[in-house]
Amino acid sequence: MKKKIIIFLGIVLAGIIFLVLKTMKDSGEFKKLKPHSNYTCVKVPNVPGPEDIAIDNATATAFISTFNRRAYMKGKVLQGAIFAYNLKGKPRLRNLTANLKIKFYPLGISLYTAPDGLKLLFVINRLPGSHVVEIFQYRGGALHHRETVTGELFISLNDLAAVGPRQFYITNDHGSRTALGKKIEDYCKLSRATVVYYDGKSMRTVADKLSYANGIWADNDGKHLYVTATTGKRFYVYKRKPDGSLEPEHELDLGAGPDNISVDEDGTIRVACHTRMLTLVKHMSDEKRKAPSQIVEVFPEGKGGFSYKEIYMNLGEEISAASVAAAYRKRLIMGAIFENYFLDCTMK
Repeated sequence: MKKKIIIFLGIVLAGIIFLVLKTMKDSGEFKKLKPHSNYTCVKVPNVPGPEDIAIDNATATAFISTFNRRAYMKGKVLQGAIFAYNLKGKPRLRNLTANLKIKFYPLGISLYTAPDGLKLLFVINRLPGSHVVEIFQYRGGALHHRETVTGELFISLNDLAAVGPRQFYITNDHGSRTALGKKIEDYCKLSRATVVYYDGKSMRTVADKLSYANGIWADNDGKHLYVTATTGKRFYVYKRKPDGSLEPEHELDLGAGPDNISVDEDGTIRVACHTRMLTLVKHMSDEKRKAPSQIVEVFPEGKGGFSYKEIYMNLGEEISAASVAAAYRKRLIMGAIFENYFLDCTMK
């Protein structure tokens, strides 16, 4: 009997070790990383948690979504902000929401420019217990709050892609609303995340069964939508239909956990990725634990397929857990989830 118990415990222990090693392997912890960069970067300080960036090419302005997530995790909730950073002339950083009267904890952002020149900035506002979308008009070098959009399908908002003056797509990174439910989804790799479309009057789910839907971007041609799934390690391409519904066209395995997407004037797609996701979790709770930053370019290749190439890799010394890389000509502006700065990089 004692021998059977020992054998049983040995099998259980072996199973646990196998699951731990498999989780570490799937999270990229054993992956060999080779740092490289074709950019010379400078840090722009005093910008806590610059998680997402949208660039207005017409005015050479970068809009940066910021929120002090480390303070939040310690129980201190500070007002977030949208900064403007000019990409022509002498660099200047301006807080565009310093006088905003509403509680503001921004995450994903999207800039929409109407045919008549109207510029609108859409912002995910992750209020405790209620995630909403704020719409601002950008005029005279300032942001003017226009409205707040909410709805029953707004579960766990992460990013959005504006496609009209009141029309947009959003990603729900989880299907669960509770912290425990979200952890179960992440570690069990449950595909419960969704994409929701709001047509200005009503909303509906247009894509589902995603593993941590994260970044989203409506392509320059207006005919396609790109979505990343972090724990699924996928980059998805959808065809947009006139009614806003989506038709899957392609999916690409990036081999890492993709975050935000950006597409420049020339149509080049860039995605920030987390190559070691368990290290990222450690970095969340301890800023001394550096997390790698990877930037890839995704490009189409024959017969509707897509491929990618790595253009930047850093082990975390220059920037940890980069979440976005937005380009303006030969400049690349890199943000991160927890850093107190962003990088302004110029191609060598």
